[in-house]
Amino acid sequence: MKVFKFGGACIQYPEAVRKLEQFIKSEQPHPLVIVVSAMGKTTKGLEKIFQQRLDAQPYDETLQHLYLFHQEMIDHLLRKLRQEAYQTLALWKEQLVTTLSVPAVDTSLEELYSRIVAEGELLASKIIDYYLQEQNVACAWLDARRCIKTNSRFCNAQVDWAATKHWVKKNVIPLLEKNQVVLTQGFIGSNEAGETTTLGKEGSDFTGAILAAVLRAQSLTIWKDVPGIMSADPKLFKQATKFDHISYEAMAEMAFYGAKVLHPKTIQPLAAHNIPLYVKPFHRPHEAGTEITHGFPQLEHPVYILQKNQGLVHLSREHPTFFDEEHLKEVFHQLTQHNTRVNMLAKSAHTFSICLNADSYRIRTLLAALNQKFQVHYHTPVNLLTIMHQDDSLPKTLLQQETILLGQQRPGVYQAVFQHEPKTM
Repeated sequence: MKVFKFGGACIQYPEAVRKLEQFIKSEQPHPLVIVVSAMGKTTKGLEKIFQQRLDAQPYDETLQHLYLFHQEMIDHLLRKLRQEAYQTLALWKEQLVTTLSVPAVDTSLEELYSRIVAEGELLASKIIDYYLQEQNVACAWLDARRCIKTNSRFCNAQVDWAATKHWVKKNVIPLLEKNQVVLTQGFIGSNEAGETTTLGKEGSDFTGAILAAVLRAQSLTIWKDVPGIMSADPKLFKQATKFDHISYEAMAEMAFYGAKVLHPKTIQPLAAHNIPLYVKPFHRPHEAGTEITHGFPQLEHPVYILQKNQGLVHLSREHPTFFDEEHLKEVFHQLTQHNTRVNMLAKSAHTFSICLNADSYRIRTLLAALNQKFQVHYHTPVNLLTIMHQDDSLPKTLLQQETILLGQQRPGVYQAVFQHEPKTM
């Protein structure tokens, strides 16, 4: 039995969705679990709607754009089930408007965010399910919230492994035995109360790993719109190369430092059960891609990870007050309370600097909370470049024309926060 996960860029066009049928048939008669993300840029659109809702701005145009995008997908993909799919789409929009109408005092912002953005994966999987039904593919649609059980952190929920194992075995295995193919959503889960939670950015990868680990799958394959795991973004770095093989440990380190190809938590459950992970190009499925498993040597070539749209927070106390352990405890408490992903930390005697994702509604409340205890200076937008296994001369060469706001060198890793995007190297 295998698990296939398809990213949003792989299913953003009708012809790409049609290719799913070929992937399924290539695995028959073996059982297969398919995990899908939201189509195209749907998640970004839903996040924009959420932000417009918070800012008391009209979101009708953004919502209508998403509606028409999915309506066009239905028009190109379906015939016999088109009207049923239209009804599903109309209900989807109606439910979304209802959710957006909930007063902010009646629900937490993180709960509201999860309820809104989860709709992207749910709608994508339903449209794909309708298409597979029309093609007479024996496939069972499953709401992932019935299986992936979490705590109540909502936006970056922690998996309840005992409950998840119970519900995956109860809900997935019988469907595999009956239908051979199970279609479900990535990124989403539910807490003990049945409320929708989400697993964090790129969380669909993590969903695939969870299911593969619980079901003891033969492998997990993540289908992307890239050749495999690259040493850098080829659009920015001319010398970027594809890795044919990477160890779990090296891949986990790359994900930890912000490589967007995989969710940071994807590796651990696979490594624990020695389940191979393949990252392969969706549009060239016969190419080998990248294999990630035990036994491969550590990376020998530099890896460049560029994270855009970052925020740089400088915290200080009035001189000569030192930034001591109690101050650090308060900072980390606020970061945890606001569920904030930190990408770089640096400390001096009197200051503490944090580089974090700036595309989050949580930044405002985080800065307000920190401002009660510290002097806060905030810079955005900035970029963060991480170079792993670097040559000592590389950072100077890459960033010689940039204004570096914060730099940090550790054994094997160099990080720099700067204001402009580096030119193609």
